[in-house]
Amino acid sequence: MMSHILNINDIAVSAKPVELVCFGLGSCIGLFVTDRIKKVSGGVHIPLPGGTTGIDMKGADELLEQMLQKVQSKGGNLNRLRAKVTGGSSILSHENAIGEQNALSVVQLLQARKIYIAATDLGGNVSRSVRFNSVTQELIISTSTHEFYKI
Repeated sequence: MMSHILNINDIAVSAKPVELVCFGLGSCIGLFVTDRIKKVSGGVHIPLPGGTTGIDMKGADELLEQMLQKVQSKGGNLNRLRAKVTGGSSILSHENAIGEQNALSVVQLLQARKIYIAATDLGGNVSRSVRFNSVTQELIISTSTHEFYKI
């Protein structure tokens, strides 16, 4: 199985088995979607809630839309997508709740698109590294406090 590391702003979509990886999600969001019938999966590393202009980091609205276009171009049906979402921590006391804003923004965008949210692991005050397996659709999470679990 191929593995693809998603850095900030990165999107990966595949119709072949793939492991999608995000390291060190603090306030950022790792979003993973799958069309289980067509076997198309995608992931995105989202740094900001949305409405960004003139900076290098993109918002959830723009990145989600780009990922959904790529899912469709690989044959995925947006009406059958299942999502798993993680991240959105408050790591730093001075970060103005950006993690909470990111989590809320992504969940609202998914709900507006009527994308089923199969599982979430959002908030808290620890960073996460995650691995999404497109075959099993398991999202394996390890935290900075050495916890390890699947959703």
